Amino acid sequence: MFAEIGLTQLLLLVALLITLYRIRTRIPGSGLHAWRERHTSRNAERRWNRVLLLELTELVLAAVFLLVGGAKLIGRPDMIALFRDIGVGQWLRYLTGIVEVTGAALLVVPLLTRASALLLAGLMIVATLIELFVLHRPPFAALGCLTGHAYVAWARASGHHRPSSNNDRITRLPTSRPRWLERRRPDRRSARERR
Repeated sequence: MFAEIGLTQLLLLVALLITLYRIRTRIPGSGLHAWRERHTSRNAERRWNRVLLLELTELVLAAVFLLVGGAKLIGRPDMIALFRDIGVGQWLRYLTGIVEVTGAALLVVPLLTRASALLLAGLMIVATLIELFVLHRPPFAALGCLTGHAYVAWARASGHHRPSSNNDRITRLPTSRPRWLERRRPDRRSARERR
């Protein structure tokens, strides 16, 4: 992505993460919004850890793709050289930058994260193949982003990482009934069979 990551890029990434965090906490339906207003129960702690990990992964991916997509759109020299080495033309740089920035913006909206993660995962599959077969170098960054997007898409599709459920608000009743509520079943055997 970048030839050298400097202090400026790290500070910009931290500023983007803080901004995206503040935006995400105000959006109803997000895990960070629900976490601030959560109800505690015995079984909720593990689920909340999964929700927060998912939300953090989405925000980090959004920040990274805003930076990288923005670098492609503004024409950083290392991005121009990368797409010149690919050999297709600079139109692919603009298209990739638009898809990355749009996907990053959609990752912030909780209802659209699954679709955005699938879109960006497809882009990372293409980037992995280009790095392997065209640029002849190991695709570590593309595979890392692909792993993150696959996790986000799986978590949102499976529904196990939903921020709120009835388990937080209502403690479930035991499944077995107390003995005093159980009805006695009449013994249907005849008197002779009982003896």
